[in-house]
Amino acid sequence: MFVPIITLQELVGARDKASIFFLKCTRPEHTEDVMEEIRGVLPGYTVRPLKDLLALMTSTNVPGLETFIHAMIALAIAIGLMVIFLTMYTTVIERTRDIGVLKSIGANRSFIVRVLITESAALCAFGVIAGVGLSYLVRAAFLAGFPTLSILITTAWIVRAAAIAFAGAVFGASYPAWLASRKDPVEALSYD
Repeated sequence: MFVPIITLQELVGARDKASIFFLKCTRPEHTEDVMEEIRGVLPGYTVRPLKDLLALMTSTNVPGLETFIHAMIALAIAIGLMVIFLTMYTTVIERTRDIGVLKSIGANRSFIVRVLITESAALCAFGVIAGVGLSYLVRAAFLAGFPTLSILITTAWIVRAAAIAFAGAVFGASYPAWLASRKDPVEALSYD
């Protein structure tokens, strides 16, 4: 199979260079023999089967990439927790009068905490659904522009991201919910 050099350069991201040649054996069992023949003709050049080449292109073979990815995930989680905390704290401040009404009609502290954490979890569920949908949409756009790009969205990653989001929502809403549950009903009712 012959591919125009311009097309191959575009596929491997090496414009104006010929850095990789792909050869397909008619019989896979002759791959080693063909590789030895090429090594004899082109000494000093790296010759490897495609499966070994693809194994080199995983994220585990790029030095520091795994650490960078984990750092970015930790940063995203920290920012998410702060955003949830700030949102729920603002919600508590804005609803001080409503919390006072609930407490004056007999709502106990655990009910107030439960209501605010449930609200946070519901918002998180909508966020997870929107995030997964947006991920598939962005993936489709990337694949339309770069058909050779491999983007996997697995169920394990969706579950892991949802678990992190829900844990962040519950943790971020806990302190504002606890503050709301401790408000005095008389002060809360007089709050403007």
